[in-house]
Amino acid sequence: MRLTRLFFILLAFNCHGQSPTDNEPTGRAIICLTYDDAIESQLYVAIPQLDSMGLKATFFLNSIRGSTEAFGIGEPSVLGWKKAAQNGHELGNHTLFHPCPTEIGWQKEIAIESYSMDKLLREIELTNQFLNVLEEKSKIRAYAFPCNNTIVGGQDYSNKLREKKIVSYARWGGPDKTIIYNFATLNPMKVPSWLVSKGTTLHELIDFAKAVKSKGKMGVYQFHGIGSPLFTVSPTVHRQFLEYLKSNQADYWVTTFSSAMDYVTSKWKK
Repeated sequence: MRLTRLFFILLAFNCHGQSPTDNEPTGRAIICLTYDDAIESQLYVAIPQLDSMGLKATFFLNSIRGSTEAFGIGEPSVLGWKKAAQNGHELGNHTLFHPCPTEIGWQKEIAIESYSMDKLLREIELTNQFLNVLEEKSKIRAYAFPCNNTIVGGQDYSNKLREKKIVSYARWGGPDKTIIYNFATLNPMKVPSWLVSKGTTLHELIDFAKAVKSKGKMGVYQFHGIGSPLFTVSPTVHRQFLEYLKSNQADYWVTTFSSAMDYVTSKWKK
């Protein structure tokens, strides 16, 4: 009798104490936190905040400095990204040189207009190789379109990414605060995201998550600087938002972009 009672006590404790599995949403809304451009504040602010709460995110990297003036000492950013990957964060492809259209301010020599389709695809492949060496893990990686631009040489190159199988999935921009409702029709090479703008408030970040939850689907945040230049979000706001997600894990599956897409494609793209 005592053993039977003990069994049910342990069973109740385990069921209550375990958080939902990290492998599937189990009815929760899917939230992906993604960060672009390998900005230092992501290493020194965003990642420590994420790690302190056990949350995993995706970082789309480009143009990482690889050495220091001190002989035999690794560049902190390289070591930082290696450690981030070891801690379960995803390192994604964002090209090496981040080519964007001249119409938004890029110099012609380094803008997307100076690229051919072949040149851009080679750069994406090279970035994959670099990230594989950095992470010491060979795999096809997720990709984020620089400046959310999908056009090169007058063509939408998301179709080429699919055809050539250079990347696994691709994240772009799309309409502001897009919620992904229909997984069956979702283009895995053009997954929409919300570009979080400078000065975005905690209320706005939470409201988007709540809107995703109300539909029971998926939302992708596109962050840049956390307390430093480029679409800067306050470190305090960022931390408080993570605390909200952490305290509401029964409602949100916070996972990497590729983990979310692996789940979506396995369930709806058969």
